[in-house]
Amino acid sequence: MDVKELTYLTAIAEEGSLSGAGKRLHVSQPTLSVFLSGLERTLGVDLFLREKKRLIPTPAGYIYLDAAKQILAVRDQTYQAIRRVTHELTETITVGASPLRGSIMVAQIFPEFSRRFPDVKVEIKESYMQDLWRNVEERRVSFALASYYDTGASAFDCITTSKEELVLGVPAFHRLASLASGPAGSRLPAIDIREFSDTPFVLLAPGTTVRTMSDFIFSHAGITPTVVFETNNLLVLTNMIRQGAGAGLLPRSSLVEDPERIVYFSPSPRYYLSLGIVVPKGRQLSEAERYLAYLVIKKDRDNPIYTPALNARARSLWEEFHGKEGLP
Repeated sequence: MDVKELTYLTAIAEEGSLSGAGKRLHVSQPTLSVFLSGLERTLGVDLFLREKKRLIPTPAGYIYLDAAKQILAVRDQTYQAIRRVTHELTETITVGASPLRGSIMVAQIFPEFSRRFPDVKVEIKESYMQDLWRNVEERRVSFALASYYDTGASAFDCITTSKEELVLGVPAFHRLASLASGPAGSRLPAIDIREFSDTPFVLLAPGTTVRTMSDFIFSHAGITPTVVFETNNLLVLTNMIRQGAGAGLLPRSSLVEDPERIVYFSPSPRYYLSLGIVVPKGRQLSEAERYLAYLVIKKDRDNPIYTPALNARARSLWEEFHGKEGLP
């Protein structure tokens, strides 16, 4: 296996087309077509199926791709280890992140970031949303990965990457639970939140983005919910609903398939959280910081739960880096 050819193959699989891979690699489509045909001829098996102008890996293709990714990972880890012992760090990026989505996101994108900027250190400063905003405002972090409904503050610039629906989780024994149909991955049935005016609620704590949005929904509906439990932790919130403590509003990414204990609705009208990168007002990002932000955009676009919603600054970052990563 030639390393350059492995890079070609993984790009074809990730882009789903020869033209997309060609743009990303700065290689002509005919070159990639000849490469793929020659490789399949040598192996005596098709690596991709051609379906509706998209290339889908075959079972043999997945086997080859898995091996290719492992080899490329070993190569990258080796290069990074060598750079770390021969080069001093030139920059440190401190990212504010929530314990769940934010920290997991940074861990997922760091290997790709490190390949391009091996001399840059990335630190994570974990906190819940209220402290996250404070850390940005006081410039304790370079930027933060956050959700927001309406920032309403001049102290921040927001690079919006996507949006996520806010949904209503309800114990399966609730009198309205039978109206919820279909798996959590489908479009959820819409319901007026006023139908739950006599239902106890478990909510995220004041100061969180979801709670701010929840309070707006209740106020807009003209109801004052009976709040029996508050928490900063989405996992705790979901488990409280599943245990039957009450209904609760939560991001769609927190849905769990457990129809025996919890069902879901979309409040009508549907409400969405904005997801993105929060930067101190007027702060200019370095090239390494911009690339890290780009990888956040790229990762969010791959998440089927999120709806792409790039604002002007996010589109500028996408255009700056997409398809221009280059080969190591």
